[in-house]
Amino acid sequence: MIDFSPLKAKLLLDYPFFGTIASGMEMVLNDNIESFETRENTIQYREAYIEPLNADERLFVLCNGALHEALSHTLRRGNRSPWLWAMACDYAINALLIDNGFTPPPQITYDKRFGTLSTEEIYAELALEFLDQEQNDRDSDDRRDGESADEKLSRAQRERRTHEAMEKDDPLSEAFARQFGLQAKSRIDWRSELRDCIGGYYISDYTLIPPSKKLLYEGIYLPGATSRHLEIAIAIDSSGSVDEALLSQFIVEVESITELFGSYSIDLIVCDDRVRSHQRFENGESISYLLEGGGGTDFNPVFELIESWMHRPKVLLYFTDLDGKFPPYEPPYEVLWIAPQQSDVPFGRVIVLKDENG
Repeated sequence: MIDFSPLKAKLLLDYPFFGTIASGMEMVLNDNIESFETRENTIQYREAYIEPLNADERLFVLCNGALHEALSHTLRRGNRSPWLWAMACDYAINALLIDNGFTPPPQITYDKRFGTLSTEEIYAELALEFLDQEQNDRDSDDRRDGESADEKLSRAQRERRTHEAMEKDDPLSEAFARQFGLQAKSRIDWRSELRDCIGGYYISDYTLIPPSKKLLYEGIYLPGATSRHLEIAIAIDSSGSVDEALLSQFIVEVESITELFGSYSIDLIVCDDRVRSHQRFENGESISYLLEGGGGTDFNPVFELIESWMHRPKVLLYFTDLDGKFPPYEPPYEVLWIAPQQSDVPFGRVIVLKDENG
């Protein structure tokens, strides 16, 4: 295995746009391919191809994978020919990287005539050259299944990293935004509101037992910081009335909570008309989502489940479209309903999940 960690760190310092995305991608050894390729949050590579490359050429490989991820090329393919679409993507990405001074490794897909064209435009030109084969692939590709739960999660994570990358102070990100039509997503107003709401349950304090270790070697005793543990319950509405886009946004926001707070325990519940899954995640654990459901919406099962716990949360965040059956009673803890629109609720408070236009 080749260690790409130093190069990812260099990207974070020199090119934050690429570094933010590439740092979240897994490097996978695959000697069944000729060089390297991007597949759903991974950069797969042939060791015999990467080994002789110098540092700049390996950086190019990471940047290529980061752009594939940022541009959601797999999702944008639609019913186009998979192999022809992959070729068009590489032509567009590699031309852009070379034009911006990156050093390409050997045997990459590159043609300077595609330097200013979008992926879709390049595909249209390539399709004229491979029309018969392309049409055959299109016919077979029309029968692909819909997006799975894992693919929804992958898309949500990809979008979150891309938005974070676009907000970095990197002049190249502006060039890529203009070239590919990407836009940096502004901070959602309710996210800061959510921090205020649950911030009261995450309280930092100071203590001399144990003391801070910063100046202890000089005999200076300063208070050490201790933090009370954030314990919350989060419910995700997986009913049929919640479409894929809204469900993906719910997932993005749940993950943002884990980034906002360094010490936490989260009970994650997925429910439509009954509880589909309940998992507990502690500090540093990667959250996995069992997104089953598709039935009607009944909020009662979530509250009944919490009622059975020995230790109840101080706050429940319920991500939903609010189109469901509410419990007949108000629970003895705070409830925040995170929804795409304002609506009357019998208890708790609604936080509106605003769209990009505010």
